[in-house]
Amino acid sequence: MKKFSMLAMFSVAAAFSFNAQAADRVGDFTLIDNTGKAHQLSKYAYSKALVIISQATGCTANQENIARYKQLRTNWDHRGVTFVMLNSDNKDDRAGIRAEEAIWNYDFPILDDETQLVAESLGITHAGQVVVVDPVRMNVLYRGPLPAQPANAPLGQALTAIVADGADSRQMETVTVESEAAAGCALTFPARDAALAKVPDYETEIAPILIERCVGCHVEGGIGPFAMNSHMMIQGWSPMIREVIMTGRMPPMQIDPTIREFTNSGNLPVEERQKLVHWINAGSPR
Repeated sequence: MKKFSMLAMFSVAAAFSFNAQAADRVGDFTLIDNTGKAHQLSKYAYSKALVIISQATGCTANQENIARYKQLRTNWDHRGVTFVMLNSDNKDDRAGIRAEEAIWNYDFPILDDETQLVAESLGITHAGQVVVVDPVRMNVLYRGPLPAQPANAPLGQALTAIVADGADSRQMETVTVESEAAAGCALTFPARDAALAKVPDYETEIAPILIERCVGCHVEGGIGPFAMNSHMMIQGWSPMIREVIMTGRMPPMQIDPTIREFTNSGNLPVEERQKLVHWINAGSPR
């Protein structure tokens, strides 16, 4: 990691510390927003960049910066930049997200990250952070606060670089600007922290989920493309298993539970999705 320093950023450096490194990558994901619409990262490939604003009910940084978020969108959306918000607060639910939007009129899609897995993959630690992603290469180009001088600060420079003709995010770096959580903006990640302290056990925690949710199709001669008949097989397919969980492609027949419940829906409970992804992130150990 190398220190990121530019003369035009001296005023920002007094308030924040920031670093640049080879671009972080994020996997594809699908989330449902406050209106019930699904958003998949890879389907934003028509955009030059996706700006994700971390949001939480009661976060003062969000509420006080609504006008600045909208101004940022006005400045960049005609240049191929798309904007969404991301709620990853484990204390919020879809109804609370809708109520917050009704009061404050953010006027952005607010994606419901109920498992917190997307926030984890993006490196988000608190609401009020802004993340810039290239939705084609899925490289993270900026992670930090909304600066006071967006045109000259790292956020503005990251956006300028990615919308330029011939821009290739593979040649860019992830700029991370450290900042403190404002009042009501702190996020906690209990499932992640528990998995870091003790990786979910394959035999007693992971295998039972797979047997219950997946093995009906993923057996020898079944309609699944591979059989979940050994730890080695599951470990080998772990990256694909993580992707289909994050994008909601598997199990099939997933229904938005805030719209209607179906007894035969393929929805994975939040806790099971967290366990599976955290286990895979830990290397799918035996």
